Order: sequence, then structure tokens, then C-alpha cells
Amino acid sequence: MFQEIKERVKSWVQKTGAETGLSKEFKDIFEVGGVPAFNQFYYFGVFIWKYLYKGFYGPWHRILAPTIANSKNQRDLERMDTPKAICSELAGLIWSEQCDVHVSQGESGEQLLEEFVHDVLTKNGFWTKMQEHIEQSLALGGGAIKAWYEVKRDGKGNEIPGTGMVRLGFCMADQFVPTAWDNSQVTDGVFISREAKDGYYYTRLEWHKWDGLTYYISNEVFRSEYKKTNPGMAESQDILGFRYPLDEVYPFLNANTPMQGLTTSLFAYYRTAVANNIDDNSPLGVSIYANALSTLKALDICYDSFIREFRLGKKRIIVPSQCIRTVLDPVTGEARRFFDANDEAYEALFTDGPDALKVQDNSVELRIDEHERAINAFLSILCLQVGFSAGTFTFDRATGLKTATEVISENSKTYKTIKSHQLQIKMAIAKIIDAIIQIASLYGLKWKGYNIGALAQQGWETKVVFDDSILQDRQTNINEGILLTTNGLMSKKRFLVEKLGYTEAEALQELQEIKNEGGVSGGLYDWMEQAGQEPASPNNEPQAREEDEEDAEDES
Repeated sequence: MFQEIKERVKSWVQKTGAETGLSKEFKDIFEVGGVPAFNQFYYFGVFIWKYLYKGFYGPWHRILAPTIANSKNQRDLERMDTPKAICSELAGLIWSEQCDVHVSQGESGEQLLEEFVHDVLTKNGFWTKMQEHIEQSLALGGGAIKAWYEVKRDGKGNEIPGTGMVRLGFCMADQFVPTAWDNSQVTDGVFISREAKDGYYYTRLEWHKWDGLTYYISNEVFRSEYKKTNPGMAESQDILGFRYPLDEVYPFLNANTPMQGLTTSLFAYYRTAVANNIDDNSPLGVSIYANALSTLKALDICYDSFIREFRLGKKRIIVPSQCIRTVLDPVTGEARRFFDANDEAYEALFTDGPDALKVQDNSVELRIDEHERAINAFLSILCLQVGFSAGTFTFDRATGLKTATEVISENSKTYKTIKSHQLQIKMAIAKIIDAIIQIASLYGLKWKGYNIGALAQQGWETKVVFDDSILQDRQTNINEGILLTTNGLMSKKRFLVEKLGYTEAEALQELQEIKNEGGVSGGLYDWMEQAGQEPASPNNEPQAREEDEEDAEDES
């Protein structure tokens, strides 16, 4: 009873303070207690990278362009949108929906836990949404995926039985701030979400925090007035405003939810494979173009000059001003001109002497080749700075910005860049899969009649495999593995794991099935038996074992 009264008083104080302006107003999230002082990194890093990714950054792209009529006239620079292009290209090479997720539980035939995880990923649009999220993370330096349990409610707010499911959220770097971390991963953090309603911005902070073995998720809401800002400048919704009662905006959210039995955080933060040379003490990553800002600006300047070359270099014919005077037709009384006044090619110039009374073509030769060479030179520099092989991006006068689409060599810079980013993403996916399984266990979800918690108690192994067929010829890769195994330089198990993407349990199961079909020698069978794998020979006939040993001796 006392706690309920306390909460009501607290809610009234927050609402009154927000409406009257008497309570404290927070300018940004970094003024809230418990948030590290990363404001400089966000304002002079993440937010600038975001504006460039969106295609317009005021201090760069709104320039002074004085005219005779207005000495303070401004105009917007023509832009190539290169940041978006390079992030999109790299994300496509990293992901392109060519990713397999394996959740293995020993050698059991039906992998129920894997089926459940795949169902959750599919219902959340993971396979298509992930490429978009990777693209945004490359632009802003990192991103986070969070998992939570959600249940549908009827019109009265009551939970509908049987509708509970695991949901996934994809957050950009400006929507997440880490609050605790170790050398390998971020463990605690706060997620930022905003919505506009009735002339106000409502900002919800969702805190994820460990306290010993207990995992807490807490929520709080802030309200600020909607204010318009100039394009490319600081967004007004970055201002938190005043604390506001949670139940006024989100009536079904708990202010604080403790969870027991978890072994991993319910989110996974991953960063770009680029060393943070802006803030050495920060766990945050930097944009792939963080160290190429001057090149990006130069590209936009060159492209703007290229576009304006056609506008300013249009055909102009100088005519004496006397030639454009209007005269009255003595017959009709109408004013007549000596040429079409609406023709943009003509420019009038006042002249005194009779020698100047002649028409002159004053057209300027367009510098197409010079601009094309300049843009390609800066694109070559950009490829070096962001980790692409030379020539990945080129500019052509006919087709604009082009990218190389041929198969990428293992020794190329692009290939190495892709693999380093994939390593970061693999770890994040594996972590979020663990979170999915633990949430399902915590809330008693089932799959095909089996309790997920009971299945999880058997243990599981997660393996994320990227299909390198975009990067290299898959058949060549397989042939290389066959050559190594045939000559005894690689085990068949390792071939299945490294070349075909099997987990170790799946590889051993596959080898056992091949053995049962008579396609594996007795030597490999003996090796599996010594490794502790139970042989599954039909009828367990000793004679069959002896024949295999004789075959192995003949092969040796």
C-alpha cells in the first residue's frame, strides 16, 4: 500500500514538474546519472557520420554563393552521397543474405533448438534486416541487436494466452550508449528510443544492467517540446527534456524488471573492425570513413564543380544592347524585338562605338575530362582509406559512380576487410542467439511440444558461417579441400568444418553416416572411435569391422 502511494506521488511530481518547467531539464543523455561522458565522441563523431550517411551535413554542404543581387546568398552543394555508397557496397559483400546459423545439440537427428532459433530469426525479418543494419553500423561505427519477450494484449490490456514470442530490435550507434564493458564485450548499456506525439518528443531510456547474478531492465521517460531546426544541424529530439511518468506513455511497461538465471546480456553490441583512434578509452567503434572526411568533402566539391560546369558553361551569345531595344511597329503599333527575348543564349552588353555592333559567340569549353580525372583520383584515395582494393570505385561520365563486381581474390585488401568485419558480426550473432534461447527458457516457450528450457539444459553449440561464394569461387574452394584431404594434409572433419561450414558435432555425424554407407575407410572409423564417438555400424557385426581393417592395411 505504502509503495503504491509512493509511486503515485512520484508520478504526480514528475508530471507537474515537466508541465510547469520546475523540475530539472536534461539537455542530453550524458547529463543523466550512470551514463559515461561520451558526449564529445557522439557530437563530433557519431552525429557527423550520421549526417554524412544521410547525405547532408550543413557545415559542408551549405555554402556561401554571393551574387550581384545578394552578397550573402547561400546554396546547397551538389553531393555524390559517397558515404552511403561505400557502406552499402561493403554491407552487401559482408552479408547479402548468404549466412548460415547452426545451433547443434550433439548427434541427435532432429535439431529442435536450431529450428526454434531459425523460426524466431525469420519472424523478426533477421535475414533481410541484418544487411541494412550492417550498412548503418558501418556508417556510424557500430550497432546493437537486442532481444526481449513480448505478448499480445486485447482491447482491455489483458494478455492473450499463447501469443508470447521473442522479438528482436536493431539499434544504430546513436540509439545506444554502453555503460559497462570489459576487454571483449559490452555488458551493460542504455537504449534510446523516441516518438513524437501531440507536439512533444517522448524519449524512453531502457537500461540493461548486471548486479551480481541478477540482470535488470529498467525504463524511464523524458518529454521535450518539438522545435524545428535547420537541415543538417543538431536535431531537437536529441534534447531529453523533463522526466515524465512512465505509465502515462507506456502503461504496460515495468519500471524495473529483475531476471534470474541468465548467463549473457540480452543484447549484442558489435563495432566496425577499425581501431578507435578518436577515443582510446571507449568501447565504441568508429565509422569506416571516419579517417576519410577530407577526401569525402573533396569529392563533393569536385562533383559540385562538375555539375555546375554544365550550368555555368552553357552557350552564351553577346549582343549589343541596342539590338534588344523594343520599337513600335508604325502599322500595328505593337512593340517588337530584334530576337527572342526568352532565349537564354543571348546576353546584352552596352556598347558605344559602331565597331562593337556585332554578335559574338562567347561559349566556354567544358572541362569534362579534368573533372573526371580529379574525381577518380579522390576515389582511389578513398578506397585506400576505407579498406577497399584500388579501383573498387570509379567514376564514369556516362554511368556515374561504379563499383567492381568481379570475384574478389583472397589476397586482396577488400577480402581482408570483409573477413575482419565478418568476425565482429559472427560474435554478435552468436551472442544474440544465446539470448534468444535464454529468454525462451525463462518464459517457458515451447517448440513442437518441447519446452525450450528442457532442450537448453542439454547444451548447445552455435556456429555462424558466411558463404564466401561472393568473394571467391566456391567450387575452387571445395576442390582445394578435396586435394588436401586426398593427400593427407587435412582431415575430413576439418574439411567439413572449415570448407563446408559444419559444426564439429554435425561433421562427426556426417562422417558416421558416410561410414554407414561404406564411403569412409576403416582408418577414419578407428580414429572416430578413439575420439570417443560411438560407432553406428549396422548390426555391429565383427566381420564387417575386420574387413574394414584389411581395407585400411591395403590402402597403407
